[in-house]
Amino acid sequence: MPDSEKSIIGRIRQLSSKRGVARVPLGIGDDTAILRVPSGHEVLVTTDFSLENVHFRRDWHPPESVGHRCLARGLSDIAAMGGQPFAAFLSLALPAKLPQKWVNAFLRGLLTLAKQHVVTLAGGDMAQSPGLGSSAKILADIVVVGSAPKGKALRRSGAKPGDSIYVTGKLGASALALEDLFAQPKRKLDPHKYPAHFYPQPRLGPDGICAINASPPP
Repeated sequence: MPDSEKSIIGRIRQLSSKRGVARVPLGIGDDTAILRVPSGHEVLVTTDFSLENVHFRRDWHPPESVGHRCLARGLSDIAAMGGQPFAAFLSLALPAKLPQKWVNAFLRGLLTLAKQHVVTLAGGDMAQSPGLGSSAKILADIVVVGSAPKGKALRRSGAKPGDSIYVTGKLGASALALEDLFAQPKRKLDPHKYPAHFYPQPRLGPDGICAINASPPP
């Protein structure tokens, strides 16, 4: 069974990155977090659910992959708007009989990606998921906060006829993994052979800035 809510929160606080504190002067540990947005910037906020048996399956996806994918979805939304993410909020509903080692690995996957993109886990919530036995499922909700220069966020409505469209990565790479999983549901795939599905990479530079807005190398 997972540890108590207080113990898990304490572990999250211990593992959370201290980088980016200039933008997050107060994170986990109080009634709310305090965020600081640079002058001349606007706030970007996105939220995504990761639901067991909808977005992932425990028998298919390692917990590190589930945590990584949970955060990657929000980071990708900020990148799509041409922004820079700097804080995340995680809400978890966990089954009573979920092993604590699963929770630890989930957090490791999420926090590794957060540190990679200089994002601070600044808070969240935790509860026991409804249902008994196998009917109780894992629910994870991620909120990612970022910023973009005022008036410079890339909106879908900004597209117009004649614009060029560019694609990065390999189209269909994640779908290929799903095709193989559904073809043999009891088979476990090697996540490292299907990185686009198990560990998708948000289109952000190493400093957390949207790759399309990053300065070109000297």
